[in-house]
Amino acid sequence: MTLEARTIQEGAGEQVLFDPELVSDPTRELFDPSAWGDRATAHSEGRGTVWRLESAEGRWILKRYLRGGVVARVVSDHYFFMGYERTRMAQEFRLLCSLCEMRLPVPRPVAAFIQRSGPALYAGSLITQYLEGTQSLSSLIRSSHLSDAPWAAVGSTIRRFHDHGVIHRDLNASNVLLSGGEVHLIDFDKGRLATPRTNDSWKQANLRRLYRSLEKISTGQDSDLGDHWATLLSAYAESSSG
Repeated sequence: MTLEARTIQEGAGEQVLFDPELVSDPTRELFDPSAWGDRATAHSEGRGTVWRLESAEGRWILKRYLRGGVVARVVSDHYFFMGYERTRMAQEFRLLCSLCEMRLPVPRPVAAFIQRSGPALYAGSLITQYLEGTQSLSSLIRSSHLSDAPWAAVGSTIRRFHDHGVIHRDLNASNVLLSGGEVHLIDFDKGRLATPRTNDSWKQANLRRLYRSLEKISTGQDSDLGDHWATLLSAYAESSSG
């Protein structure tokens, strides 16, 4: 995948990373939902709001990075600046580029925007391609039934990512997207690729995080989550990278 970094309005402390095959001349308005008018539609799931954008190159998803936890009560959308390449937007953009090159099922990154706020803080946004015809695993379970989810496909897909050393820092049911028999993973904020020295314990921690999110949304359903989880783990164990 072609990757190009461009700095816009350097005096104002702004930088854009973008895929020139999808965006030829990015500006800050690209990341402003109000600039899109009725071509931007807000959607909420998980923390914060994302916007679906209708561009000439297809549908995109715009997200603004927001803090979670106690810190969010004080500073909701700003982070400490330690260099453009170390910002969360730049790191997620470049990680998604790498995952696309590995042919893993993730949305293609379109552009990332970083804006400094004074000498110590920054905020920003990320645009990725919209995955048509998908719904999250959490949405499927809430609107339907546990037994309707493609548990084996989810397990084998997660195994593919793990075999490639992809550490997803927030693997929950909202970040697993389904379309027919296909499974995609989204939201790689703070994600990274494992090094040869990385302990494999992160893989089980990854799976435990997903299970906890499933427990929360499946409460009250007649079907036994344990049985479906066993199906997922069986497919995970039997699969290999590909």
